[in-house]
Parts: sequence; C-alpha cells; structure tokens
Amino acid sequence: MKNRECSIVRDILPLYVENVISDDTKQFVDEHLSHCAECKNELKLSQTDIPVKKNCSEKDGGVEVIKKIGLDIKKKRVFTGILSAVISAIVIMLSFAYLTAPEYIPYTESFDIISVKDNNGCVTLSFTGEYEIYQSEQGVYDISIYNTIWNKLFNIEKKQDITVNPNGETVNTIYYVSNGGQDDKVIYGRDPIDNGGVVTLPRLFLNSYFVTAILFALVLAMLVVIFRKKEEKVKAIIVEILFIPISYIVSHIMIKGWNATSYSATRDFYLILLLVIPIYSLFYILYKKEHSKFRH
Repeated sequence: MKNRECSIVRDILPLYVENVISDDTKQFVDEHLSHCAECKNELKLSQTDIPVKKNCSEKDGGVEVIKKIGLDIKKKRVFTGILSAVISAIVIMLSFAYLTAPEYIPYTESFDIISVKDNNGCVTLSFTGEYEIYQSEQGVYDISIYNTIWNKLFNIEKKQDITVNPNGETVNTIYYVSNGGQDDKVIYGRDPIDNGGVVTLPRLFLNSYFVTAILFALVLAMLVVIFRKKEEKVKAIIVEILFIPISYIVSHIMIKGWNATSYSATRDFYLILLLVIPIYSLFYILYKKEHSKFRH
C-alpha cells in the first residue's frame, strides 16, 4: 500500500513543486511527505537547480548556434557583395577600354575631317573626332585623329578647333600620323626630309613590362614551391606578392591580348595598371576564402 502511495506521490511531485495542483491533492502529498523519508528526499532532489542549469545551458547553447548561423550568413553576404563589386569593376573597366579604343583614321580619309589655318603665325586645326597631338622635336608636331566605338554607338561627332601654338611657339611642320603602317603626311609647313618618308611605328615598351612580369611571377612561383612545407607565413606572403605580376599579366592579356605593340601605349599602360587593382583583389579574396576553408 505504501509503495503504491509513494508511486502516486512521486508522479505528482513535479506538479507539486510547480504548485499547480488542487488544495486537496496538495494536502494529500503533504501528509504523505510528513511520514515518508524517501519521498521527502525525492522532493528535495526535484527542487535543486540542476535541471534549471541544464535548461539554461541548453538555451544558451541554442542562442550561440543561432548567433553563429547569423554570423555565417552575414559573412557570406559580405563576401558575395565584395566579390560582385570586384567582378563588376573588372567588367566596367574592360567595357570602357573596348568602347574607347582608338580607331585611327588614315590620311586618305583625313581630307574630309581636318583643315589647317595660319593666322599670323598661330596655326589652328579644325577637325571632327578625337585626337592625339605631341611635339616630336622643336617646331615639329604630330597629330592623329581617331574615332571610338562609343562615339559610333551614340552618333557623337566631336567638331574641334585647336591652336597648335597658343603661346606663339614656332611651328615648322605638322605631320598627320595614320598609325597603321602608312607614311606620315605633311599637312602644314615643309617636309624636312627630302628623300623618302616618315613612318610612325607602334611603341614597344609594353613588351618589356609584360616579359618582366612573367619572369617575376616564375621566380615567386619557385619560392612558393621551396617554402611549401617550411614556413607557412612566409609562403602566404610570397603567394600574396605573386598575385601582383599574375594580375598584371592577366590585365595585359585582357586589354591587349598577346600583342605587346601599341600606337596608344601610354593609354593602354594606364588601363592595364588600373585593371590590375580589381584583378588582384579577386585573386586575393578567393585565396583567403579557400585558405580559410582549408584551415577549418
């Protein structure tokens, strides 16, 4: 009889502790506890804070898991955002390079777009299109006129008037440079060369930079192999430096292909350097992402 009563009381104890039983049931439990030491001990155990601590621990653990998941989602969003921004920058720069690439107008077509006027020693050129002009030597000027895909797409015609010598400098000769293997033609003054013609050749300095970047990349790649099983920090630094010449090589290929000659080498060089920044950022981000995944 006592064991049966004890079983009933022990089933009720959780409700008794929470004080969610009727007064009659509470009185029944109180009477039983007054003469049953075993059930009284069971009551003391049920009133300890061990389950509470466990529940708190489980709750805290759940919160930490949720926080970790939220942090991972945030990191992925930031990573995706940065990656998208870098790729967008590369696409925009390549689009700009393509749309603004000079399409030089040959001399045979220049008669309709350029005219020369001499007003008391001030030489004015009137033409339609974009232009490049520079002084090759004292009193001798070279001018090239070109169009771009951008101007063609939007039907932009730039009619321009430029004074070659605004400060009264001496102008002996002005050459029209076609930049396509054709002879340069004199459009003002006298031709200083009596026999033969002048041909402006494409510039070659991009080739030296391209080759230097390849050699530098090869040297750094060898160092990575040497340090692959020794100093992890040193290897990581070398890899990050290696991305610089690799970025330059990739940028050069994107802008010029495998060709290293250019009639607008200065423009191309600056575009290559500008494109190196997002390309290096792309390599660096992907490397850090993969390196972090490998460590974990």
